[in-house]
Parts: sequence; structure tokens; C-alpha cells
Amino acid sequence: MRWLKEERGATVVIAALAMAGLIGVVGLAVDAGAIYLERRELATAADAAALAIAEDCALGAKACDTATAGATAATLADANSRDGTSAVAGLSLDPSGKTVTVTAGSRNPDGTTKVRPFFAQVVGWDGMTVEASATAIWGYPRTVRTFLPLVISECEFPRGTPVPTPERILYFHDGNNAEECNAVAGMDTDGDGKLSGGFGWLLSPGGCDAMHTAGYWESADPGSSPPDVCDPAEFRLLVGDEIPLPIFDDIEGVGDGGRYHLAGFGLFHVTGYNFGGQYKAPSNQTAPCSGDERCISGYFTSGTVFEGEPGGQDWGFVIVKLTG
Repeated sequence: MRWLKEERGATVVIAALAMAGLIGVVGLAVDAGAIYLERRELATAADAAALAIAEDCALGAKACDTATAGATAATLADANSRDGTSAVAGLSLDPSGKTVTVTAGSRNPDGTTKVRPFFAQVVGWDGMTVEASATAIWGYPRTVRTFLPLVISECEFPRGTPVPTPERILYFHDGNNAEECNAVAGMDTDGDGKLSGGFGWLLSPGGCDAMHTAGYWESADPGSSPPDVCDPAEFRLLVGDEIPLPIFDDIEGVGDGGRYHLAGFGLFHVTGYNFGGQYKAPSNQTAPCSGDERCISGYFTSGTVFEGEPGGQDWGFVIVKLTG
């Protein structure tokens, strides 16, 4: 059966070639996976570095120059690497334009930059240098995501007020304890010389949190209680936290059809509130006011938020955002 022996020999050769091909495909997949993982880590490093530099520049926490930014980028590039070493392949900082771009690159412990393949080196490929870039911008917020449909009068936090402010209690503007103030330049767009104090509620049909933009009129939610879309549990989570809140510099009407003109945003540290019913914190007994009064306690502070758009005025805090 000579023909049978020859056929068996051909089968062995085919099987060997198929196995070699399969090993090659698996090897390429492993090498491609290693490169993908490295690029993903470098993207994380570049994001972290760009955001950190932008925040430092925005808050004045460090010098906003290339040398300082480079040191920050190098530290974060290493911190986001599996082996603790990555390279800052590029850095572009524009303080006047409020933008920074960081490029993180692969680097081995011996200082070389190519990601070494596991299998492809048998065919003469010695790897490749991998890079990833991120761009961040910073500035004072023009648009911000807020977590309460509550709007505070500029009477309570005039533009340019130093932060952090002393802790105090703010009252609903139709309550007994909220007082109007004399309007100054930039306030009171209807020209009556007065501005309501305290706070009010914004109409928020989509839920408690929403994006708001300075320079626009927004509809008021009637009544002194929070909008129906807000869950008491959502409010309790905000106690002890800093949240951005809109600030109004004019008001038209009250109740249905009323409107607030948004001037900007303040970062408010919430310590307690009494909005009636289940809306009391830290507890029913320790809320900052009682009875029919509606109030929120806390203080304005500085800090950073990451959801929204820059391009607004200085109300004590900044926005930092990745753009690429």
C-alpha cells in the first residue's frame, strides 16, 4: 500500500504547516494585545497628566510653566504604567490659551522605548514605540452640570467675594428671613434697582441634575418646596459635599411663569437644609431652620469641576475638561 504511506506522509506535512500557521496567528494576536494594552495605559497616563496640569494652572497650585508641567507629567506617566516607567514624549502648554497637550510614550526599564514583541521577533521585528496624547482646557465655568435645581441670589454671593466664605444660612426668597439687596452694576437687568435675596427653585423636568449656562433666563419652579422630580435620598447624598449652584442677578415674576437670569455659578459646600417634609438634613432635629421656613446652610468655596464648558466669569472655582 505505497500510496497509503505517501498519503499519510502528506497529511503530516499539512498538519505541521497548519500548526505553524496557527502558532503564528496566536503569536501575532499576543503581540498586538500587548501593544493595545500599552497604548491604553499611555492614554490613561496622558489623560491624568493633562488634567492635573490644567488644574494646577487653573487654581495656581503650581507654576504654570513647561518645566513644572513636565515634572507633573513625568510623575503621572510613571504612576500609570505597569512597570512604573513611561516617557513624556511631548508637552505643549499654552497658559494664555488655557490649554495643555501631553503625549505619553512607551519606555522600558532599560531606557529603550520600543514595546518588545513576544513572537514576532523570530521574523526579525523588534517592536515599536507606542504613544498616546491628551489635551485639556481650563477656565471659569460658563456651562456646568448642577445637582440641585436650586438658584442663589447674587445678593448672597456678589462676584469677586473671597472664598471660602463663612458658613451661613440662606432662605427661600419668599420667606420671612430672605432680604432683597440694592442692585449694583451687572445686577438687576430689569432696572428696578432691587434684587431678591436668598434662593429659589428652577424648573427641572428632566430630573434634579441638569446642565445650565450663564447668561440665559430659566423658568422658575413655583412654590418653596423642591421640584417633584427630586428624590429626598438624592438630597441627603449632597450634605458634606461641594456642588456647583447657579447664581441669579435678576428675577421676573414669581410662581408659574417666573424666570431667573443666570449670571454664573458658585461652588457651595452643603452642611444642611430644611425644604419641608422629608427634605431635612442632617436630621429632622438638626436642620438649620424649622417650621415653615425653607433654608439651606453651607458656604461658598473654591475647587474644580469636570462637567461643563469654560468661558465664564470668576465666581471662585474652575472647570477642567479633556478635549482630545
